[in-house]
Amino acid sequence: MGKYAIFIVLALTFSLITYSHALKNALFMSNARTVQSYSYSQAQNIAQSAAMLAITSLRNDANSTFLPNIDDIYSYPSLNGFQEWEEMHGSYNLSLTNQGDTLLVLRSTGKFEETNYLVTLGLVIGPSIWNPYLDQALHAENIIDLSSGSSDMIIGEVSINSTASNAVRLGSNNRIKITEDLFIGPGGDKQNVLTGNHNNVGGEVRTLDRKLNYDLPIFPQFPTGSPPFTFSNHTELHPEQYNGYYINEINLQGSNNLTIHTGDENRVLHVGRLDVQSSNINVIGDGKLTIYVENFLDMKGNAKINENGDVNQLHLFYRGDPEVDLYDESLDFGGNTQFNGSLYSEKASINMNGTAGIRGNIITGGNKVTIRGNPSLELDHSRVIFAPNGIVEAKGNVTIKGSVIAKEFYGSGNSTLEYSKLDVDLPDLEQEGGGYDIAYWN
Repeated sequence: MGKYAIFIVLALTFSLITYSHALKNALFMSNARTVQSYSYSQAQNIAQSAAMLAITSLRNDANSTFLPNIDDIYSYPSLNGFQEWEEMHGSYNLSLTNQGDTLLVLRSTGKFEETNYLVTLGLVIGPSIWNPYLDQALHAENIIDLSSGSSDMIIGEVSINSTASNAVRLGSNNRIKITEDLFIGPGGDKQNVLTGNHNNVGGEVRTLDRKLNYDLPIFPQFPTGSPPFTFSNHTELHPEQYNGYYINEINLQGSNNLTIHTGDENRVLHVGRLDVQSSNINVIGDGKLTIYVENFLDMKGNAKINENGDVNQLHLFYRGDPEVDLYDESLDFGGNTQFNGSLYSEKASINMNGTAGIRGNIITGGNKVTIRGNPSLELDHSRVIFAPNGIVEAKGNVTIKGSVIAKEFYGSGNSTLEYSKLDVDLPDLEQEGGGYDIAYWN
């Protein structure tokens, strides 16, 4: 019996040893699968998070580095390199392909330890909210000329896309004309781009990483098919009289004042011709007023538009005279005319003379914005003069507070452009491209 007991003990011992090894192997495989699963999930998290960072940058910045040129590819940080992401304990690589400026293919690879995970997205490029980069005093496409004035000055950063010879003209006097950094076009040589006294730049002369893009927002569609309402010697307009209607002409002459009530809702005034001469238009109520003017706009003398109202309460859109060729029409603000709101002219140039002033944003697709004399563009508010297709000229004792976007900029006399962060709301407009709606996600 003792002999058999020994065999039984040996058999049990062998079984326990075999089971122990099997258990260890099973635990090892389980731990390996757990580690592998965690690595896979973390690499996936990194890839998806990096993709969303790129999409956010594209949607919030029209000049995002993540948008390659049409039919081009952009890789970050390089074609095969990975950018460390300390917070995620891994790294990532982004590749973006712009297919015909209609589809943006984004490939995001997340890496955690030795595990990679690839996310591929298709982004349809469509309209988006207009939100231009306005963190500098001045941006011009082709020319900045400060050579004609003895005291003109730009307080803030300045940029220009051009790398052409003599694109920035500073004059010969020894006086600071640009107080902060000047950015010239990518790859530009400051010895070639700048003419005049280089000491007139108080900061450094640097080069842009890429050209800055400033496109006009999409001019809004005007209402169609609205029933007519005849304006005749009215001193007041209530929402039920104008909102949703079309008024052929509003003509105010010689202290013939008009009060427009909005109530507590946003309203639309659609008019064919708006002629205000030495008269006032007052906007009363909590709602905003949008004025669509079809083919004639004139405000002169001592005209006051929304003088005591909120600058963000009024937006005026002027389509332009269909009988006048593109760029041949101009809007002239003279005398002591004051307009307290934002103005978007689809094609007409803008001239401001004397002490006329606009306290809101000026947006125009016209080829010129001329500000001369002593216009009140500095009154308490900072705004944008947005004329990417036009020449902006400041002549005389002009003070502009805010940001200017132009094709060309000319300052002369005692003109001053001082950057200040905008405190006037931009109109709610769309721009071509930049929508980046997700078409697919693999």
